[in-house]
Amino acid sequence: MAFDKTQFLTGFKAETREHRQTLSAGLIKMEKSPDDKELLKVLMRTAHTIKGLSTMMGYKRIADIAHKMEDGFEQALEGKVLLKKPHFDVFLKCVDAIDPLLEDKVTWADKGVERPFADELFSEVDAVFSGKMVDGVKPVAPVPLSQKHVAVTVQEDSLRVDVEKLNKLGNLSGELVISKIRLGDIVKNLAHKVDAQSDLPESFHHLIKDLREVSKNIDLLSADVQREVMKVRMVPVAHLFNAFPRAMRDLAIAKEKEVDFQILGEMTQLDKSILDQMKDPLMHLLRNAVDHGLETAADRRVLGKSEGGKIVLSAHQEGSQIVIAVSDDGSGVDVARVKETAVKQGLVARERVNDLTEEQIFQLLFTPGFTTEEEVSETSGRGVGLDVVREAIVKLKGQVEVKSVPGQGTTFVMRLPLTLAITDSLLVDVGADTFIIPIDMVQETVLICNEDIKTVETKEAVTIRGSILPLVRLNDLLGLPRKGISEKKFFPIVIVQSVEKKIAIRVDSLVGRQEIIRKALGDPLKKVRNISGATILGNGRVVLVLDIPSIIGSAEGGIIHAEILRPKAATNVKKKKTILLAEDSLSTAMLEKNVLESVGYSVVLARDGKEALDRSAQEKFDLVISDVLMPRMDGFELTERLKKTNLYKDVPVIIVTTRESDADKRRGMEAGADAYILKKDFTSEGLLETIERLLG
Repeated sequence: MAFDKTQFLTGFKAETREHRQTLSAGLIKMEKSPDDKELLKVLMRTAHTIKGLSTMMGYKRIADIAHKMEDGFEQALEGKVLLKKPHFDVFLKCVDAIDPLLEDKVTWADKGVERPFADELFSEVDAVFSGKMVDGVKPVAPVPLSQKHVAVTVQEDSLRVDVEKLNKLGNLSGELVISKIRLGDIVKNLAHKVDAQSDLPESFHHLIKDLREVSKNIDLLSADVQREVMKVRMVPVAHLFNAFPRAMRDLAIAKEKEVDFQILGEMTQLDKSILDQMKDPLMHLLRNAVDHGLETAADRRVLGKSEGGKIVLSAHQEGSQIVIAVSDDGSGVDVARVKETAVKQGLVARERVNDLTEEQIFQLLFTPGFTTEEEVSETSGRGVGLDVVREAIVKLKGQVEVKSVPGQGTTFVMRLPLTLAITDSLLVDVGADTFIIPIDMVQETVLICNEDIKTVETKEAVTIRGSILPLVRLNDLLGLPRKGISEKKFFPIVIVQSVEKKIAIRVDSLVGRQEIIRKALGDPLKKVRNISGATILGNGRVVLVLDIPSIIGSAEGGIIHAEILRPKAATNVKKKKTILLAEDSLSTAMLEKNVLESVGYSVVLARDGKEALDRSAQEKFDLVISDVLMPRMDGFELTERLKKTNLYKDVPVIIVTTRESDADKRRGMEAGADAYILKKDFTSEGLLETIERLLG
């Protein structure tokens, strides 16, 4: 009776890929230390294991490849061959051939199946090890298999588990934690009621005591279950990092550069679901480091540097976050070129580009399509695709920042949560609603009064420990009504930080600290900005988790955009109206655009009055919003010229500006503006109400 191997196929492929990775990483390491006999023994045993597995499963060509590699390793171990670059090249070609053969539907035991590339590979292996392709290598006769005495001990001390099963187990343990919290609240409330009734029978008090004990035990057990499930999901970053040395070797050869690639902290543990999504972002950063971060050997000599450049991929844990960094000792970011490119692409007005901080300049690198390279290579220039890198990191609830010193190198630092499931959180109340702030984003909480709030550069701010921080009113940000804030003498603010940016968030009250199980949002809420998920509290209430990096981004530029959790103006938008927005500050323009688009308006951006006037001649807009101070043509002239045309004489124009003198207001009205809004008094709700009124 034939033995059915199909049920073992998945496990065979997974195990073979692991051994393939061991070979690849080991070969890269051994190329730098060809006399490492212990590593050579490991490589030989690994090739032997692949050969045995493949033979048993009927993958003859893979077995043949592993056999060739095993022969080569044994010859090197016996001193018959001195391993040089051509040997490692052909070994790595053998490793590369394994994956395609694994995915072929036909096993290599089937008759009549030929693969010429495999035959060519074997010929190349024989040529290299016979000395025909390597100077100084003594030709040796193949060692018959019967003469080999390789002892391989396999100990089954682990079990492969499908990732989907782990995900389901994680979800169930999360539901257990939620139920535990709910049980605790029920017991607490019941105990309070029983304690208030002194004439109840003694049996009730005993019952409450037993319930408290049961709740306590379930609390401990659920915590243990959750902890153990998370341990199973945590894997060393080495599972991902060890795939990069080979890629870096090949890229360095292709770019004709010497690269000293180092990996640090490879045993740092990270949730596998997060680790799996980090391959592409890291690969992109590493390619950029080789391609455009490091100088050529000749240039490095002129600069007094070593000919070989250094690239370091590292990981370490900081509290509840994992920090992964990619650094090089190359030329660093060319700040002047970044500024010039930003101006050319219309991202920043030329007269304002020198006002940008270093952090703001580096953040331009993450703009879609941004690159300082005149010619884009296959591996792309520094900047190309970095928007995709940031998008991937943000999707994982992380942050990415850039550090660079001219002539000394660049470092990309990524901060990621240990896991996306459990979040230690601060619960806050805003009006009748409760929200959650991840505790690792919280720096401190402070009580302030209205007198502590100042206006700095047209936006509200508070001074905390000598630092001036933008103040975000959470109710305004989320489109919620203000309740009771003005009557309070003191109220709490939460200082939060993402990367190097801090803001103060004003709330009604602090509820407390609690571990929560974060759940992803489904349609239609998954696209809501400033919200990263939801959870269920012990009382069964669903509450939303705030996306702090998004909120900090919303606070930049002095304007806070509304996130319509409870649409008001949207219900009155009969049809999609188109608004022309003239604003030369990119951050302000994008924030205003988000406010308008969140309630259904279509928005066309113009970088100054001249561009706005040109666009107005090409199509009819329902409303125009304009800043005042802009290059080429200011907002006053734009308004005046629009109002003189038959096409726009009845179209509403709103001026949003920092110019607050009576003379400026009067000039705006005389030019024909229908509304004049100061940025310091700006609220998204006020803007939308003004637009509603003007559009009728």
